[in-house]
Amino acid sequence: MMADIAHGHDDHGHGHGPVNPAVEVIQHPKPSLYWLTYAILFVLLIVTVVLYYIDLSAATRWVGMNFVVAMIVAVIKAGFVVYNFMNVRGSTKLTWLWAVLGFVWLMLMAGIFIDYRNRPSQGGWEQPFVRY
Repeated sequence: MMADIAHGHDDHGHGHGPVNPAVEVIQHPKPSLYWLTYAILFVLLIVTVVLYYIDLSAATRWVGMNFVVAMIVAVIKAGFVVYNFMNVRGSTKLTWLWAVLGFVWLMLMAGIFIDYRNRPSQGGWEQPFVRY
């Protein structure tokens, strides 16, 4: 009787029992997707290096144009990495939400930082730097 309970047919662990619907099954992509992502990231790396040598501010008459274009390329590269290498591609909507919110948070922080750095110095409560 004890042997029947301990070694019942349903608890061998061979996958014959009920399937748990809460368990997420991840399908791994084909290697061709990784090679395509590698090629796209390599092309974007070349674009970044070429943009370093081109002065876009002279053409647009705006000093921060090179920075803006470099950040756009960097966000595209980060998006490819997150989408293909961090399993966001085949994930749930909640994972997509958190991935998108991460980028939104990054853009908000960058906007706050750029706003803070571009404000004129008004003195006020800040103590002037005195070298001894």
